[in-house]
Amino acid sequence: MAGHGGGAWKVAYADFVTAMMAFFLVMWILAQSKEVKQAVAQYFKEPTMPWSGPSGSGLPSTKRGESPEVRLPKKGLRTRGRGPGDAELKLSPSEDPEAAVASKPSLSVLHDGDRRLLGGVVLFAGDAAELSEQGKERLKTLVPMLLGKRNKIEIRGHARRGPLRPGSPFQDPWQLCYARCLSTMKYLEHEGVDPERIRLSQAGTFEPSTTRAEPEKQAQNSRVEVYVLPELAEDLVGTREERAERFKSP
Repeated sequence: MAGHGGGAWKVAYADFVTAMMAFFLVMWILAQSKEVKQAVAQYFKEPTMPWSGPSGSGLPSTKRGESPEVRLPKKGLRTRGRGPGDAELKLSPSEDPEAAVASKPSLSVLHDGDRRLLGGVVLFAGDAAELSEQGKERLKTLVPMLLGKRNKIEIRGHARRGPLRPGSPFQDPWQLCYARCLSTMKYLEHEGVDPERIRLSQAGTFEPSTTRAEPEKQAQNSRVEVYVLPELAEDLVGTREERAERFKSP
């Protein structure tokens, strides 16, 4: 009978099972936390973003080995090194450097060689340590790409070369860099990024984005760089034995 057109019920049954799977998937998503919902929404908005876990889900998990991680670019990808994109950031004397960086909202590859890390750049005005409105907008474009992941995030502070302005509350560029990192960290925490994922570091004046002497070029050196690292937060807590006990199945 199945060979004479009697298999139509199989098609109908397959459609029914597919509909039920879709229904249960929707119900599962509705029951998840805000971070998971944001991660799912971000995936459907930008499915080509290089976020990936072992199962390709991009969703957080409490089990060892199932936390989503960043898939770093392939070795053959060529970039210009640190900066907001593949091409050099060119500024005219009258152009606001923060506005130029904010016009590139997506994550980009920073640094050549072994430090092929995803991240973004936020500029600061002069010797200021507070985020400007443009700096906040820049970070806000990165937040959806950071939420729902378990990768560590490094905030690296930089300062332009030269003496600080008279009356500066900071004794040296190192203190200034640290203050910039703190401002960035507090903003990301306010936007929902888990603080245990965040790491602060300072380069002072020793990793300038540009060595050009023009003021519009030097403005690019007053910045923080936000990296998404290939390390997972839970893999850096405790000894290997302690982690094995913590993630051991009940």
